[in-house]
Amino acid sequence: MRIPEFSPLFGKDEVIGVLQTLEDNWLTEGKKTKQLEAALAEYFGCKHVVMVPNGTLAIFAALKVLGIGPGDEVIVPDLTFFGSASAIVLTGAKPVFADIGLHDFNIDPSAVEACLSERTKAILPVHLYGQSCDLPAVIALAKRHNLFVVEDAAQAMGATFGDRHVGTFGDIGCMSFFADKTMTTGEGGALLIDDDDLADRCMYFKNQGRLKRGSFLHEHMGYNFRITDMQAAIGLAQFSRLDEIIEKKRRLRMTYRDRLADCSGLRLPIDTGVGEVVPFRVNILVSDPEGLSSFLAASDIATRRFFYPLHRQPSFDEQNSVVPCAPVNSVRAFETGLMLPSGLDLTETQIDRVCACIHNYQLSIANGADSSSLSVATSDTSAVLAR
Repeated sequence: MRIPEFSPLFGKDEVIGVLQTLEDNWLTEGKKTKQLEAALAEYFGCKHVVMVPNGTLAIFAALKVLGIGPGDEVIVPDLTFFGSASAIVLTGAKPVFADIGLHDFNIDPSAVEACLSERTKAILPVHLYGQSCDLPAVIALAKRHNLFVVEDAAQAMGATFGDRHVGTFGDIGCMSFFADKTMTTGEGGALLIDDDDLADRCMYFKNQGRLKRGSFLHEHMGYNFRITDMQAAIGLAQFSRLDEIIEKKRRLRMTYRDRLADCSGLRLPIDTGVGEVVPFRVNILVSDPEGLSSFLAASDIATRRFFYPLHRQPSFDEQNSVVPCAPVNSVRAFETGLMLPSGLDLTETQIDRVCACIHNYQLSIANGADSSSLSVATSDTSAVLAR
C-alpha cells in the first residue's frame, strides 16, 4: 500500500461543523469565522487575528497595508515556498533573495545586511519547516534601518521563540491553513496583529473598504479577502485537537530519528534550542536526495525534495527580483534535503518500512553501488533496522 507524503487528521467534528453551517443557512464569513479568529488570537497571544483566503494572500495583504508597492524591495530568504516571494511581486515590489543558515534553513541575518539598499522597505523572515528564525537579530536589524517586518509563519503553527509564538514579533504575522499545515481549513490564512489601527486597516483591505458588512458606504479602497464559515467550522474542529496534532508530529519525528540514528551517510537537522519546534515535515540530509526519493517511490513511498532556491526559479529574473549575493547555502540545502512521509495517521509499521528502505539504499551507496541500478528493497524491516 502506498505511503503518502502527507495526510491531514480529520474526524467527525469537522463534518458536524460543516453540516451545521449548511443547516444555519449561513455559508459565507460570519459568526464561526469570528469564533475562530478569537480562539486563534488567544492562542497566539496577539490582540487581533484577521482571516484571509490563504497564506500567500496574507503576505500580500500585510505588505499592501504597510504601503509596500512599486519601486520598493523586500528581503526574503532564498529557500522558501514560492508564495513568499510571489506575494511581493504581486504588490509591485521586488523580492531580494538572501541566503540562509545551514543550521536551521532560515534567513541568515548577516546575509540580510548584504541585501540592504535605499529601496529596501521590509524584511520577510520565514520560519521554515516549523522552526523559528533568529528573530532578535532580524528585529534589531529592521529597527536600525527603519524597516517593516512581516513574518511568514505559514509552516510554524505552534512554534515559538522563547515563550512567544512566532508571527507575533514583527509588524504583522502571516499564517497558512492549507491542507498540509499543522491545522487546516482546506485553504485559508490569517494575519496576526497587535496594533489596533493596523488591524482596522487590514479589515478595510479585506472587506471591500468597510469595517462591517451590510453597508454600501466604502470608506477606503478594499477588496474581497473573506473566507467562509464552512472553512471556519473545519478550523474550529481542527483547533480543538491542536495539542493532539502537535504531539503526533513531534512523536512522529522522534520515531523516525530513533530508527535512523545510525543510518550510513544520513544526517538529521538539529534544533537550535531557541524555542519550541513543531516539525512541518520530517527532514533528512543525504548526498543523493533525488536518488533516494526515486528509490522510495519504487516502493510506493512518497517523498518531497526541499524547496527549489528562488533565485534559480525560471519565473524570477532581473526584471522582477534582485540577487545581491549568490545564495550558496540555499543551494546546498536543496541539494541534500529530503522530506519523508509525515502523515498524521502514519503507523509505526509504515515508518519501519520507510526506514528499512532508507537503510538499504544508504548502505548500498556506502558499499559503492550505482544508485541507478538499485532495486526496490525487499528485506525484512526488523532485520534491516537491527543493523
